[in-house]
Amino acid sequence: MCTCNAGYTGDGKTCSDVDECVAGTAGCSVNALCTNTIGSATCACKPGFNGDGKTCTDIDECQPINPCAANADCTNTPGAYTCTCQPGHYGD
Repeated sequence: MCTCNAGYTGDGKTCSDVDECVAGTAGCSVNALCTNTIGSATCACKPGFNGDGKTCTDIDECQPINPCAANADCTNTPGAYTCTCQPGHYGD
C-alpha cells in the first residue's frame, strides 16, 4: 500500500502538496508570515518582531533610542510605535 509523504495528500499513487499556511498546520506565530513551500512551509516574523517565525517577540522600537522628536514621547505598540507630542507642543 502506498502513502503520501508528510506535506502531501492523496491516495499514495497521486500526491499533491498541502498548503500548510491555508490549512493552519505550519505552526507559525500569529506575528509571522507563512509561506507555503513544496511539501512544507516557512515562517518569518513580521516587521517589528524578532524570532524564528514559530516564536516572535515584539521589538521595543522606543528603546534604547527614542525615534520620536525631542519634545515627543514614544509608546511601543505590538510591531510598531507611536509618537505623541508632549504638553505645550504640537505636530505629528
